[in-house]
Amino acid sequence: MLPYFKRSEDNSELDGEYHGKGGPLHVTGLRSDNPVREIYLQAAREAQFRIREDFNAEEQEGLGTYQVTQKNGERWSAARGYIHQFMATRANLRVETKAQATRILFEGKRAVGVEYRQGKDVRQIRVRREVILSSGAFQSPQLLMLSGVGDSAALAKHGIATAHHLPGVGQNLQDHPDFVFAFTSDSPYFAGLSFAGIARIFKGIAQYRRERRGPMTSNIAECGGFLKTRPELEVPDIQLHFCMAMVNDHGRKPRWGTGFSCHVCLLRPKSRGSVWLQSADPLAAPAIDPNFFGEDADVDTMVTGFKMARRLLDAPALKALQTSDVFTQGIETDDDIRKVLRERVDTVYHPVGTCKMGVDAMAVVDPKLKVRGLQGLRIVDASIMPTLIGGNTNAPTIMIGEKAADMIKAEMRAN
Repeated sequence: MLPYFKRSEDNSELDGEYHGKGGPLHVTGLRSDNPVREIYLQAAREAQFRIREDFNAEEQEGLGTYQVTQKNGERWSAARGYIHQFMATRANLRVETKAQATRILFEGKRAVGVEYRQGKDVRQIRVRREVILSSGAFQSPQLLMLSGVGDSAALAKHGIATAHHLPGVGQNLQDHPDFVFAFTSDSPYFAGLSFAGIARIFKGIAQYRRERRGPMTSNIAECGGFLKTRPELEVPDIQLHFCMAMVNDHGRKPRWGTGFSCHVCLLRPKSRGSVWLQSADPLAAPAIDPNFFGEDADVDTMVTGFKMARRLLDAPALKALQTSDVFTQGIETDDDIRKVLRERVDTVYHPVGTCKMGVDAMAVVDPKLKVRGLQGLRIVDASIMPTLIGGNTNAPTIMIGEKAADMIKAEMRAN
């Protein structure tokens, strides 16, 4: 898979065996110029963690600063890299917006099209070759089930006729359980709701317009790294994201003042969740059960990860920035840690696995990403990952798309 990672990438700073140049996805270092990054690295040294300049080479373990998908200080999404520039020039590309897919159309066991709603209209698109489903770990299984593909007994509860019994649809949900430390700080380098913080935003906007640099180019999670909770592990099992703002409930609960956060997440959870239909209404959200901490081993590993993150945060360089501990004041014993983990752990937006690739009875797609037992239907997104990768899911999902494109083109040539 390495050639597909490299093909997608245009890395302005790193090259060699593990990085690409000239791909559609621009990757670069941060342009925020925030001095807290050096403070973070100093704290890592004080806490005796390794410093890692590149998390995507031979070794991953260590702390450092993250690269970002940006160009000239702007977010460079997969849509910008792969779609926008071709919308006006490719005769075989048509993009429909404000459209909600409602079901896949079948003739027997063959997918022949897609039905979707656009405004008040219900429309259909018919296909000559195949339907490619790329709706993600939650909505790909939802759309399959709405179309009659899934566990027959579960579909019958919602009055949906079974087009194809496939019990693995919606099963095997995996995500990175994530805990957030947060601290208030009077340092002038953090974002937040305060008179000084708001003034810095306006100053940052002016700098961005002049130079395409400064705090408005920040991805917020500027630093982090990968750690092993036990030295005998082959690869890290904990990831940190150090953020230049306080975060509470995914930012939905704003707090007056400025400060910073540090996420610690479990990279290789043993727990498995699921996605189900709440109703046959395609506009209703699916029922999602991440089943975080369904396995006690996940809690035990996160307790160790919590302590490792606190070791970093208690290092003198970072301790000097703190004026108060928002969530973990007085949390000392392992039982205290387990309690606060169960109360506050949440998603870090890395769901995968609900249409897993494989050859066993619970697999949804085969190694060519074709839905098992059906024709003309392929799934290309993070839902096909059999197991969760030990890091962020953006680049691996793009890699899946790159490899799927090659497989599809090879089959077209062969036929």
